[in-house]
Amino acid sequence: MEDNIDRILSDDQEVIPSSTFVKNVMATVRREASTPAPVPFPWLRVLPGLAIVAVALAALLTIAIAQLQTDALATGPTPRVFVDLIRFAKGIGLGWIALAVFAAFAPTRLVFATRP
Repeated sequence: MEDNIDRILSDDQEVIPSSTFVKNVMATVRREASTPAPVPFPWLRVLPGLAIVAVALAALLTIAIAQLQTDALATGPTPRVFVDLIRFAKGIGLGWIALAVFAAFAPTRLVFATRP
């Protein structure tokens, strides 16, 4: 068995592809060469949106911290007017309103500002 394998592998036979195979390969090469390059991703239009998401997350974090510290402000050395303003803003949901207005306005404004 090993002698047969050695004999088959030791023969130097020239392998010639068929003409149909060569034509198909060359047609594929030409088709791939004529294909236009892919459209690049529009990073300049995505960056404003990513910046807005980062600002929105920062605003959410700030709102959460302000809500947690409202009671701590009342007992600390903070002026009473500031504490009342925070409670009033918290009562009407001013942080969420500001975040919603910003989230609606900013992306539209930035897209129109970066339009070529």
